Amino acid sequence: MLLVLSLLACSNSKVPEDAIFYDVTVTAENNDDDALVDECHPEASEGYQESFLYAVAYDGSKATIYIGNDVFALGTVSGCDLTYSTVIIGEETEADGPVKWQLTGTASIDPTEGDACVDGDGDWDGFETFEIISTENETLEPGCEYETKTLGDFSSSGA
Repeated sequence: MLLVLSLLACSNSKVPEDAIFYDVTVTAENNDDDALVDECHPEASEGYQESFLYAVAYDGSKATIYIGNDVFALGTVSGCDLTYSTVIIGEETEADGPVKWQLTGTASIDPTEGDACVDGDGDWDGFETFEIISTENETLEPGCEYETKTLGDFSSSGA
């Protein structure tokens, strides 16, 4: 019974009250003018765009990034620079079937309102790279990478 309660406690993680929230838009486009890389789907012509509410909790130089109440990635922060990665995630995708992938990210962030770490108007400016670890799809090679751009602003949604 104690083991079951421990597992349930882990699955119901809570975002710390002092976390900083960012509305982050993740974008990728497959065209000749774009510097983003998609080694996994070079023939794809459709882009991708989705927005997420990232909550970043700091513990010294360590950072935990949450999406919703779930831990999304762990990382480190040094000044204005955040680097992070997820665990290896397995999922069934519509286009590629069963896939295991891992995401790594880097971003320049404004850690508090009023900081001037990010050039321009935003508070988050970075890239995320998805690497295919394994797949059953014969046209998708393990080790291929897919890069996205991340841009965001402070959000009051967490308050």
